[in-house]
Amino acid sequence: MKSRIIMVCLITLSLMSACNEKIKPGENEVKRAMVQGVVIEEVKPSEVSDYYETSGTLRSRNTAFVSAQIMGEVREIKVKPGDRVKKDDILLVIKAPDIGARVQAAQEALEEAGKELDVAGENKLLADKTFERFKKLHEEKAITGQEFDEVKTKREVTALQYERARRSLRRVEAEVAEAKAVKDYSIIKAPLNGIVSEKKIDTGSMIAPGAPLFIIEAPVYRVEVPVNEGLLSYINTGTPVDIVIDAIGVQTIGRVGEVVRQIDPLTRTFTVKIDISESAKPLQGGFYARAKFTLGKRSGLFIPEGAIISRGELKAVYAVDQDGIITFRLVKTGKSSDGMTEILSGLNAGDRIIVKGIEKAVDGGKVAASN
Repeated sequence: MKSRIIMVCLITLSLMSACNEKIKPGENEVKRAMVQGVVIEEVKPSEVSDYYETSGTLRSRNTAFVSAQIMGEVREIKVKPGDRVKKDDILLVIKAPDIGARVQAAQEALEEAGKELDVAGENKLLADKTFERFKKLHEEKAITGQEFDEVKTKREVTALQYERARRSLRRVEAEVAEAKAVKDYSIIKAPLNGIVSEKKIDTGSMIAPGAPLFIIEAPVYRVEVPVNEGLLSYINTGTPVDIVIDAIGVQTIGRVGEVVRQIDPLTRTFTVKIDISESAKPLQGGFYARAKFTLGKRSGLFIPEGAIISRGELKAVYAVDQDGIITFRLVKTGKSSDGMTEILSGLNAGDRIIVKGIEKAVDGGKVAASN
């Protein structure tokens, strides 16, 4: 058994010796691929704006919830979601029973109450004059006390009748106003200029007082976003914010209109409401929006986005040393802006990298001298 092991070892050593004999001195130099057509730049620190980016939802700053005031059947709907309306535009007509008859009856009652008040007023005026005349006669002892008392009582009665007629007229006037209001409630109008964002009923539906009908958004918008609690001292009312609404291709500047300084204990964020005053395209509540807050200036290493190679979750660049040797180097990237990406680790100021022609680069290759 031992002799077999020794034999195997000897054979192995012989083979290794034979191999070593084939490698001649001076032939162990690495042959590198020569790379041409690339552009190399030196990594230099630069001062950039430090910013914080978050996202939220576009909402109207003024939303009206339109509801019914009376019971009835929806006879006609004049708008649909997405329509723009002006204040007092008719949105919907309700068919309510006996509205016309009620208004007519109230008007007739008002006319009758007015006539009764006129008669009561004439009677009161006559009674007042008679009282003044009889009072003078009573002072002159020209009439008895009983006759004067009768005139005085009649004056008091006519005054009560007049007051009763006046109160009756006021009551009937209120009934007329109520009847007209009910009639007005049968025609639903827009409470403000805006966009119909929701319609909650259909023609023929029976509705009751308080039933929701429409939601109308005023065409003034704001973006509500959550912001990390660590930035509470950096953001104040009036702070300008870059807003991007990708769905409709809008980029604009907003300003912080309100900072809700209460911290959410679950997300460790607070809410910022950013007012948007101008937009190149019509806006509508519900859009996803990105907000970028500029926090100040700082120094960092930034390289062109085109110089970065992505391999799954890994990011890398092709670094070039003083001898032109190319190395595939992993890096950790940060924020990107205007075609440049921040390098958090993996590169230092003064390093050289390939920024153009990276598809031609080879790890371990060498940049041709002409480059």
